[in-house]
Amino acid sequence: MSEVAGYGGSITCTGLVAGVKSWNLNLVGDALETTDYEDAGVRTYAVGLKGWTGSCEANWDVANHALDVGDLIEDLIFTIVATTTKYTGAFAIVTGISVSSPVEGLVTMSVTFQGSGTCILTHPA
Repeated sequence: MSEVAGYGGSITCTGLVAGVKSWNLNLVGDALETTDYEDAGVRTYAVGLKGWTGSCEANWDVANHALDVGDLIEDLIFTIVATTTKYTGAFAIVTGISVSSPVEGLVTMSVTFQGSGTCILTHPA
């Protein structure tokens, strides 16, 4: 088995500098339906546009106050620990920031973003 524990992974980008404890990356692609009468009742598709979205959660930290909805963040690097595998996106737009303040725990913030351009996967050597 080649499972990898999440601790030690990272996300780096402009504007988010402290306390990150998890990230999610969603690579998506459109399937454009091309079905017509000649397909004998079976759907057919063509490859459409590709894109990506993501989110991360961090312990709330004053160092992250510069980040705001609508900001363009640059040089996103999503790293998986114990490997040299990483995903790299040049630009993303912050689409949401959510702050949670439970009485029994730490204040946290969640950030969602929409990627712009490609997100490239680099496999281990």
